[in-house]
Amino acid sequence: MNLFAEEDMSRPTEKAIGGNGVCLAEEPPEFRRFISGSAPIMLDDIDWDAVADHPISQDVLRILTYMQDVESHTVVFPTTIFSQRAVNDDIVGTFLVCWLYEEGMHGRALAKFLESAGHPVPERTRKRTTFMDHIDRTTTTIMAAVWKDFLALHMAWGAVHECTTIHAYRRLASMTDHPELGVLLRRIIYDEARHFSFYMWQAESRLARPGVARIARAIMDKLYTPVGTAHQPDELARWVSRCLFDGEEGRAAARRVDRTIAKLPGFSDAALLGNWLAAKVYN
Repeated sequence: MNLFAEEDMSRPTEKAIGGNGVCLAEEPPEFRRFISGSAPIMLDDIDWDAVADHPISQDVLRILTYMQDVESHTVVFPTTIFSQRAVNDDIVGTFLVCWLYEEGMHGRALAKFLESAGHPVPERTRKRTTFMDHIDRTTTTIMAAVWKDFLALHMAWGAVHECTTIHAYRRLASMTDHPELGVLLRRIIYDEARHFSFYMWQAESRLARPGVARIARAIMDKLYTPVGTAHQPDELARWVSRCLFDGEEGRAAARRVDRTIAKLPGFSDAALLGNWLAAKVYN
């Protein structure tokens, strides 16, 4: 299955940087393809001194600051959503190490852009680990301990988050003509598309048994929230979601997310993002 051939999920043409991950001959080609491209986002050719020369709207700056915080928040995940089952899995565990590093570099890249634009990331006034992180850690620990197929849920959830993130960045890119920001966002999108491809590959395989898919779908129908929203102030999360996923183009992007995830076993009629937006943003 060519996951980059999904509607509006084509492989970005601009590679972030040549990766040099170590691959073993016996590893699946999907995994080797991800590892071989794993590397920090390339920033050397971005003209940071020119960033402030181009206007940026207050809305774009506010969304960038929000996304920077969401990307940086991944630093807590090894103690919250990385289950022992994930760590013990040779494929998933190795992926998560690379994923965590790349996501962290996205946060640093966005922070550097904001600083160069004259709008540095505000000093943190609250702890990095939120109340919801403690809930995530407890829930993950219990569910992973009692359900041997827990990784099916983890991979499906990750696929939805990555797909949503890709379209969020694309929507943000459409809101500005800043040349340096455009380059940066394209490179972040490239990485997110690689992450999405891995999650979808794993989720499709792990959800193949109908019983597993039913459980994962039931849990996500009950508990799903879009990436980052559970760890941000509610009013801010809704405002960002409205900017990115409301209006004709925004709602079309949300529908593309749901149509893509509907290709997973057991999710053919799912509308996770659309349902959340209808309840929290569109009403």
